Amino acid sequence: MDPRVLRSLWPIFAAETREQLQTIGTAVLGLEQGSAEQVSEQLTALKREVHSLKGSAASLGLSDIEQLVHAIEDGLAHCAPGQTPPKGLVESTLRSLSAIESALNHGDTGELPVIEGLGALLASLGRGGVVQAAAVQPKAPAHFRREGLQTLEKLETSLRRLCSPDLEDRPGAVWEAVGLAELLKAAAQTAGMSAVETLASSVRSGFARMEEGGVGASVAASEVTGSLVELRGALESLAEESPAEPAAAPAEPVATTRSAAGRRQQQDMDRAVRISVRTLDSLALQVEQLAAGRAQQLRRAEAHRELLEQTHQALLQLERTAQQLALSSGGGGALESLRSGVGMVRGVQKRLVQLSKDVHREGEQLAMVAQVVRDDLRDLRMVPASQILEPLKRTVRELCARLGKDVELVLAGGDVRIDRRIVDVLKDPLQHLVRNALDHGIEATSERLAAGKSARGQLEVRVEPRGTRLAVVVEDDGAGLSPENVRAVAVRRGLLTDAEAAKLTEMQAARLVFEPGFSTRDHVTETSGRGVGLDVVQSTATRLQGAVDISFEKGKGTRFTIDLPLILAGALGLLVRSGTAVVAIPSDAVERVLRLAPSDVGTVAGHVVACVEDEQLPFHALSEAIGMPRLPLALESGKPQTAMVLALGGVRAVFAIDAVVGQQEIVVRSLGRHLQSVSHLAGAAVLDDGSVVPVLNAPELLRAAAAPVVLRAVAEVRRQHILVCDDALTTRFAIKSLLEIAGYSVVTAGDGEEALSILERTPCQLVVSDWQMPRLDGIGLTRRIRAHPKLSRTPVILCTSLDSPQERAAGLEAGADGYLVKREVERGKLLDLVRQLLPSSS
Repeated sequence: MDPRVLRSLWPIFAAETREQLQTIGTAVLGLEQGSAEQVSEQLTALKREVHSLKGSAASLGLSDIEQLVHAIEDGLAHCAPGQTPPKGLVESTLRSLSAIESALNHGDTGELPVIEGLGALLASLGRGGVVQAAAVQPKAPAHFRREGLQTLEKLETSLRRLCSPDLEDRPGAVWEAVGLAELLKAAAQTAGMSAVETLASSVRSGFARMEEGGVGASVAASEVTGSLVELRGALESLAEESPAEPAAAPAEPVATTRSAAGRRQQQDMDRAVRISVRTLDSLALQVEQLAAGRAQQLRRAEAHRELLEQTHQALLQLERTAQQLALSSGGGGALESLRSGVGMVRGVQKRLVQLSKDVHREGEQLAMVAQVVRDDLRDLRMVPASQILEPLKRTVRELCARLGKDVELVLAGGDVRIDRRIVDVLKDPLQHLVRNALDHGIEATSERLAAGKSARGQLEVRVEPRGTRLAVVVEDDGAGLSPENVRAVAVRRGLLTDAEAAKLTEMQAARLVFEPGFSTRDHVTETSGRGVGLDVVQSTATRLQGAVDISFEKGKGTRFTIDLPLILAGALGLLVRSGTAVVAIPSDAVERVLRLAPSDVGTVAGHVVACVEDEQLPFHALSEAIGMPRLPLALESGKPQTAMVLALGGVRAVFAIDAVVGQQEIVVRSLGRHLQSVSHLAGAAVLDDGSVVPVLNAPELLRAAAAPVVLRAVAEVRRQHILVCDDALTTRFAIKSLLEIAGYSVVTAGDGEEALSILERTPCQLVVSDWQMPRLDGIGLTRRIRAHPKLSRTPVILCTSLDSPQERAAGLEAGADGYLVKREVERGKLLDLVRQLLPSSS
């Protein structure tokens, strides 16, 4: 097939094939269970699904996939109805499905979808408990000739129907003809008639191209006609049928069944369409903008009503003035003119009031329509959780066979509907958790028996809705995680010293398994030991605005819980103010907002905690947590402090804020790839009044707050701190983001005086400052730093829009180590200069 055509059809083929692979895998595993009647029904449906997949691959010329699916089809054809298939066939089929999935992944990246190890897979499908092909007697040529001619006549009839302009059900007729050609091709292959098999394949592809009609169908019909003529000659050249040979069963019922199945599938396709995810995302964004626009309209309508009320009060004042003038002067032309003008304005006001009511009513109707469309779009995004649960059956089956373990997989919550984007991103992390449970958690059979457990282990994966969020739980009944083992591995790998490891609580030690590169295996196997896995789970959960928690009991098992939002579209956001900045945070992550008395906050082991309902929780100033300068708290002057409790995935922490500004629906927008590494930001949102606020990543804030203290300390020591000083907020945060992306820790100041104050209490290794600022400018700041006994060796870079030689000389004369014009920042010169002045500490 033309590569351009294949590229255009690939997204549809890949999506449909993945659905078919999941259906086939579930059905194959289902053949090992159920009554004989159920197995027989499942086998029939399975054969149809496999045959459909083979036809799709063949129509695109994907020979590797077609061959492998054809081998699966042959294996299933030898399964007796109502009998459980051989275990070898099930194992080989599951491995083949995984190989096809890998080929699809190659195709997604633009590579050829080649099956790796195709020969071995085909060989395993020929063995594996399946009856050998040699045991099946091929049909005699004469017998094959009679059946082939019967099928040929039906193909010629189908061609005449498809060439008729009055044909109503063209897709059904095409499907019937394709099914007949497939039957003839399969029979020829069994009988060893390669020439007939080639011609039948040509006829099949020609009929498949006639579905759309038009000029292409006419060309295909001409090709099919020629192939049918050659096919008749090939069949008639075979020997006449032997009288002693028994008559074969007619192929009519199979073809009829195939045709009916084709028509049913076509009818289902007529009632459904496939939508590009990109199109759906764009449409959802427009609907969210429509809803946000409606909210802005409501604010303006409220302002309009206030203006009408003010107009009404002004008219009352004018009318009273007119009455007073009438009583005092007795009338006059000016008075009559005033009264006339007031009357005209009063009439305009009444019409404006009525117009305002009409606009409000129509706006309410529009808001209802927008809400219905928004809900429908959200429903379009929702898919059953079974899409991520069902593939786990194959994973568990294959991995247990490799590890030699006997494990029962229990799935629950497959009917819970969740956001499709979560399903797409969560597949790999869920596979990591399942593989981790099988390899690390559940013991070998001999160890389980020695511990008094059943020989068969149990692994449960369930999806639980929890209000506006959901939990994905992976729980095993293995030996349970060992904090002692985790501590020992952390020390052995150089993550902690013995003293630091000893200070960790059991839960803090357990959470070390989420650190990048952490693995309790000393050697690499096909399944584990590479240090990649659980850190992927945590990073994925954080990216989805969620969190992951772990609990365990020695000798009884381990449970991982991934806490996620139910949907990733618009959400309710809490607006809070910290210093001069207003930020938004998803409301479902805020457990409560409270006022803390000075006595509620104290220190434990040198760390600040807040007492909330008799529980001591980590306490942080929100401004510091998001990289802003630390501001004095109300607690420091003995006053109550406003704070919020964040809670996700069993982790809780308290963050000090200045005030709660409000609450409203927000749509989180991406900040682009340049700010992806700013972990505490989930994105930005446009508020009803048109202002833009950053949206905080609650899981990342909680993760940083609840991380083992020693790890946080080590990380902070390794990061170098830079102070950025500029009175322009945009420039300040642009430079801050640039430096943070490069791996530096950054604090900011709005002028030279604030910068000096920060430097005196926060050690910084470098200063980047603007020149022109209020209170104390960049030149004055540089001179004060050079004169300071403790700060005099701190490098200073002046970054300004002033570019004359005299200004550059003045900056360097004041003691600056570097002088840059702001337009040079984007060219990478700032980072180059910073790296020169701050050699890597590693």
